[in-house]
Amino acid sequence: MSDSLEFLFHPRSIALPGITISNPDHWTRTFLNSLLEIQFEGSIYPINPKGGEIQGLKVFRSLEDISGTIDYAISTVPARAAPKLVEECAHKGVKSIHFCTAGFSETGEKESVKLEAELAQLATQTGIRIIGPNCMGIYCPKARLSFNEDFPRESGSVGYISQSGGNTTQVIRQAMWRGVRFSKAISYGNACDLNESDFLEYLTYDPDTRIIALYIEGVKDGERFRQALREATKAKPVVLLKGGVTKAGTRAVAGHTGALAGSEATWNALCNQLGIIRVHSLEELVDVLVTFSFIRSPGGRNVALLGFGGGASVLITDEFETRGLAVPPLPQELRSQIEEFTPLAGNILRNPIDYSQVMESDKMVKLIDIISEWDEIDILVEFLRLTQAPPSAKATRAQTIEKMFEVSKTASKPVATVIEPGILPEEAKESFIAIQKLVSLGLPVYYSFTSAANALSVYLSYQEREFGNRGTRRHNR
Repeated sequence: MSDSLEFLFHPRSIALPGITISNPDHWTRTFLNSLLEIQFEGSIYPINPKGGEIQGLKVFRSLEDISGTIDYAISTVPARAAPKLVEECAHKGVKSIHFCTAGFSETGEKESVKLEAELAQLATQTGIRIIGPNCMGIYCPKARLSFNEDFPRESGSVGYISQSGGNTTQVIRQAMWRGVRFSKAISYGNACDLNESDFLEYLTYDPDTRIIALYIEGVKDGERFRQALREATKAKPVVLLKGGVTKAGTRAVAGHTGALAGSEATWNALCNQLGIIRVHSLEELVDVLVTFSFIRSPGGRNVALLGFGGGASVLITDEFETRGLAVPPLPQELRSQIEEFTPLAGNILRNPIDYSQVMESDKMVKLIDIISEWDEIDILVEFLRLTQAPPSAKATRAQTIEKMFEVSKTASKPVATVIEPGILPEEAKESFIAIQKLVSLGLPVYYSFTSAANALSVYLSYQEREFGNRGTRRHNR
């Protein structure tokens, strides 16, 4: 199974049946624009009965008018025209079709359900593999294949399988600004042919994928999916977000992709039995991917918390202790070292360390060096509220942050940073710059105390469960 879907992710030519000619902002242009933006290196064949030209490319009136071979078709034709397109693609020798169009079983209408069943039957008869319908298809940066114009061109180590096109886009966008890159991402929708088990089996043996993330609403074949998960978790970390865990959510699943959702108890038991990392929101999914991608494996759960703000230090301590991480008191020996260059007034040198000299770069560098050498801790967590410093200190603040992050990169203990994004435009901009600096250094960054504490605890729980006393292994890129 490991090689059987390789052709899907590396097409040499793509046809775009159903593309609109007259309106450059029409949604059917999304795929062409994305392929051009990511610089797809193969042949692109827009197809519309009217013919003409789009962005310098000839528009063909039909598949038969194309003299070259076609590996992959991205279809935006209306649902009622889908079966005919499959037959035309079979005659042309197309290997796979991605149907973006909705209007199939997710509607619950008898004729639409029948139409999707016809697609599935045609896939079996012709040997063409179908992705969808009702989905966004494949993102594979190594092959210059994308369905969104702003997705990164760089390839990474995360493989992502999602029943929802919108949730696929949201996760990739959120994760990319925090440094995470994807080997492959698949939005597969109603799964009339290729389904979650097919893609999971493929990613399990994909050498470019080191972490697997899943957004699942329901499954086609429960036993096969269970076995696929079992094999995947033996090879790689598997992170699962299950959609449709409430009664209302289950109803929403039926109206979204027409899938059978399954009970919450069943999914919990499955995750516990197989060692699957269960998350409960897109934001938590991204936090966990950031952690697995960038954290240097800690030796334990003892944490040093360092930042500015007495109230913040109280809250962050509660968050970490509540999630099973320990915040040990700072020993007098280290306090004495820090007091040599730090006034006692305005500072709390205990752990958490509330440090009012956070904008004095030389002192911050010394402080991080001392704390990271502390034998009683395993992780150093820095927390910054950029809005607490006066605007007049902006230049100094930027310089200090730069030095602080650089010394964090070479610290002897793993370092994570919490940056609470500002609300005002100028604050938000400064936060974004700081976050990108962390990303460039390969450090994990979080937007809140809660997300950092939770993601680090999830990571440590996985390490403890999988490796116990045998040590830890890193999943860094």
